[in-house]
Amino acid sequence: MAALIMDRRQFLKMGAATTFTGGMTGISKATADESNQDISRYAPLSAEPEFILGPDNKLTNNPNQRFAFTKCFGCYNVCGARIRIDNNTDQILRVCGNPYALSTQSGNPVAMEVSPQEAMLQLVGEQGNENRSTLCGRGNAVPDAITDSRRVTQCLKRIGKRGENHWQSISYEQLIKEVVEGGNLFGEGHVEGLSDIYDDKTVANPAYPDFGPKKNQLLMTGCSEDPARWGFYKRFSEASWGTPNIGNKDSYCGHQQVAGCALGVEDGANSGALPTTDFEHCEFAIFIGTNPGLSGISLNSASKRLADARTQNPNFKYVVIDPILRSLTSSSTPENCEWVPIRSSGDTALMHAMMQYIINNERYNKSYLASCSQEGAYKVSEINYTNAPYLVVTDKKHPLYRKFLTAAACGKGDADTKMVIDAKSQQLTTSDSSEPCNIKFSGKVTTEDGQAIKVETAFSLLAKRVNEHSMADYAAECQVPEAKIIELAKEFTSHGRRVSIETNTGCNASDGSQFAFAMIMLATLVGAHNAKGGMLHTGSMGFENTSPLYDMMAFEHAHLSGFNAERSGDYRQSNEFKEKVKNGINPYPSDMPWNETFIQDNAGELLVAHANGNPFKFKAWIAWANNPLYACSGLKDQVEASIKDPKQLGLIIASDPYFNETNVYADYFVPDLAQYEQWGASRQWGSELMGDVVSFPIITPKTPLNAEGNRVCMEQFLIDVAKQIKLNGFGENAFKDTAGNAKAINTPEDYYIPVLANLAHSDEVLPNPTEEDVKFTSVDRIYSQLKERLKAEEIGPTMFLFTRGGRYLTVNSRYEGEFFHEMMRWDAQFQIYNEGLAHITNFHSGEYLDGLPVFDKQRFWDGTAIRDLWSENEYPFYFSTFKHQLRSPYSVTLKSITALGESNFIQMNENDAKKYGLKTGDKARIATPKGAAIEGIVQADTTIAKSCIAVPLGYGHTAFGASDITIDGKTLTGIPERKGGMAVNAFNAVDPTRKGASLYRDVTFGSTARHGIPMKIEKV
Repeated sequence: MAALIMDRRQFLKMGAATTFTGGMTGISKATADESNQDISRYAPLSAEPEFILGPDNKLTNNPNQRFAFTKCFGCYNVCGARIRIDNNTDQILRVCGNPYALSTQSGNPVAMEVSPQEAMLQLVGEQGNENRSTLCGRGNAVPDAITDSRRVTQCLKRIGKRGENHWQSISYEQLIKEVVEGGNLFGEGHVEGLSDIYDDKTVANPAYPDFGPKKNQLLMTGCSEDPARWGFYKRFSEASWGTPNIGNKDSYCGHQQVAGCALGVEDGANSGALPTTDFEHCEFAIFIGTNPGLSGISLNSASKRLADARTQNPNFKYVVIDPILRSLTSSSTPENCEWVPIRSSGDTALMHAMMQYIINNERYNKSYLASCSQEGAYKVSEINYTNAPYLVVTDKKHPLYRKFLTAAACGKGDADTKMVIDAKSQQLTTSDSSEPCNIKFSGKVTTEDGQAIKVETAFSLLAKRVNEHSMADYAAECQVPEAKIIELAKEFTSHGRRVSIETNTGCNASDGSQFAFAMIMLATLVGAHNAKGGMLHTGSMGFENTSPLYDMMAFEHAHLSGFNAERSGDYRQSNEFKEKVKNGINPYPSDMPWNETFIQDNAGELLVAHANGNPFKFKAWIAWANNPLYACSGLKDQVEASIKDPKQLGLIIASDPYFNETNVYADYFVPDLAQYEQWGASRQWGSELMGDVVSFPIITPKTPLNAEGNRVCMEQFLIDVAKQIKLNGFGENAFKDTAGNAKAINTPEDYYIPVLANLAHSDEVLPNPTEEDVKFTSVDRIYSQLKERLKAEEIGPTMFLFTRGGRYLTVNSRYEGEFFHEMMRWDAQFQIYNEGLAHITNFHSGEYLDGLPVFDKQRFWDGTAIRDLWSENEYPFYFSTFKHQLRSPYSVTLKSITALGESNFIQMNENDAKKYGLKTGDKARIATPKGAAIEGIVQADTTIAKSCIAVPLGYGHTAFGASDITIDGKTLTGIPERKGGMAVNAFNAVDPTRKGASLYRDVTFGSTARHGIPMKIEKV
């Protein structure tokens, strides 16, 4: 042993060791004796060193390898990545974070002006610990998906019935011809091709003329989390084809919380804002329906910052409020972190209970709430203000009922200026006042013409709202003891503005938006927004893609007409509403749910509309990088029959690298590029500073070449379809440069290179990189493509973008005094009363929505309380889902992840389990009221709230290679470890008060809800 120890010491002393920093950087130090570089006997499983560090302290690339900056798409955080590639095999060797990107180098990203050579040197040796740039476990596992044995790398056409997984390979040219022209393609009768469906004259369904022409019967679904590619996809769907029926996953994922948080940030209901915590100076944080660093907001940066806060910030403590104890809540110093179990769907009750205690005990920030203008805020050293003092008209007979009292109505100014009560004089005054206001006023005010108007401040209305129920009622609903609620409220109001509360997808009950609105309100009461140690709202903002060089949308756009099939819009403008009014029929409720608030193209609801044939059946569906039948709660059995039947849906075209549970029903399959093979740009979820990560093909794509020598992919397919049908925006004259010269789009590069050049030249033009920068980061591989499409002077700044893996805003300091730097703040008037929301109609009841957060029973679309229909006696449990740290619906293709566990479990409290004769290891069946059930193994312990059942997502696959696939007569056997566990979304409940196929919805935004569903369990 001693010899081995001495050998290692001598080895380290000689400096010949491979040093791994940031999970990746391999450096071999050159010496006079080159044999000292052979480290294989010390690390036989390690790859060769990535760089040679010469005596001049310069790095030289290993000639057998290369590296490049790109994006990681292992999840939707989209972090900056750095990839190490074997030159001989073109295989990915290792991955890690990009030191320029805040999402992977939290706290101290390398400035863009620093050369890549110097940036890599900062990752070497002792300084590598400080400057470490990482990717999470999922990001490190992503290369598995590139070479996955079940990846689709050829054009396919189905054989037999849809969903049977029998395919034949065909040429790309045959695929294009058949999907465009149609015909008797499968021996099942005539199929309308895309050229037949592109009809702008014929109404799709005469019974619903307001839903537009026949061309609207093209459904397109895709991945909005890949912004550059999503922008290309929408270019085809909206600007070139002109269909309003485009769907994605946001509205059945976490959209209701993103939109709900915005209700407390901006007036109206058409925005998104999800807060993050300033870990470095925060003293108390609440994570509800999430766990810090485990779901969203970048696992890389949040996890590191949490760890640093726990070890370096002695004042920091936090609680996780969730039905299940996931991790990161146990600690060697348990007084600094705690898990508070809560009943699934009880979150809104908890928020109202905490607000009740804070308001009734006056533990709010009085001076902050008393300001009614920006000038007033500055006067008391605040950076923002609220509408807490604004007077809301409560007289039902007044034309401004439910709106703010205006200066125009009082004879004191214009309609944009609101009215407040001056705190000192108690007189009516305008909201441009810089003096403190009375936030508790309730009574009548008299206008200049002597009119008495009943009004109440927004804050006073909130105080009444949170006192509509007792603390005991709230505690019973959320199953958090009253004492604990009070303790949380006291702690949250004991640290000034150095507190935070954040969420992410874990509170998706039917009132998830109301919970998020109330959650933001808690922060508003103490003034934590934009504050040092408080909350930030600007995470994941990318640069606005301006057109300094190329106007990508400079072409004649298609005429977009008709409502979309999911009915997002104003019902009062619909043909149904007008006909009912014309015939003297009460127009409420509408026949199907409408929604006038911010919903993001719910792919699930569009498929529900198709299943119901209302307003029509779709004739064709292009499905790209989207899996709603697996991921949308409750959807599959509602729509599957209408998708499988070619008589109901004539043509389905999928484009994806993999078969998933949705695209297995396709008629044609266009193989798509995997990450590392794509051009793109994306925001980074969780980055505090504005920034985009960019990508270019750093390895040779595995998709085939078409007859013209272009790589087959989603973009190439849409380009060629557009050219065949002669749609604008593709082919010749697709866009223009700033001089008005026409430019063509015949390949994806023709589109993405000008887009990325615009990014490099937006705002301040990026500099030119050095020749060493370009070669060092492998950007020389794409020089010829840039040269072919850009002007000479445009190439340098665009290459600079790629040599840093993106564009990132930097500031000298994160803070300005006690607030964030102005480039990081969300400067807004924070909302106590959201006037815009208060004038949006519920199209079932015909009543307006409420301008304040609402605590109510969980309800269906028609207002029926869920528990009135599904009693606790029959369905005693409340359902909850969550994501494991590394497992997601798409990580099933990652061998490194599936190796950690092939199955999920039915997780429940051990006391509940005993009542049903269950214990850990038993097999049980859980069922929802719609009659669906799943079976699995019980995990019973004390890490889950009583009366709750939780099952993690990402398991129970029937695709991604989990089932047999036959291509050209050769069967690829299903991989057993990919089908393990339970798929929870398929069996989840829907809304029985809706007509036909349905989904269970959020009451405010129409997003699909999945938590708090009643269910029962029995032993198998």
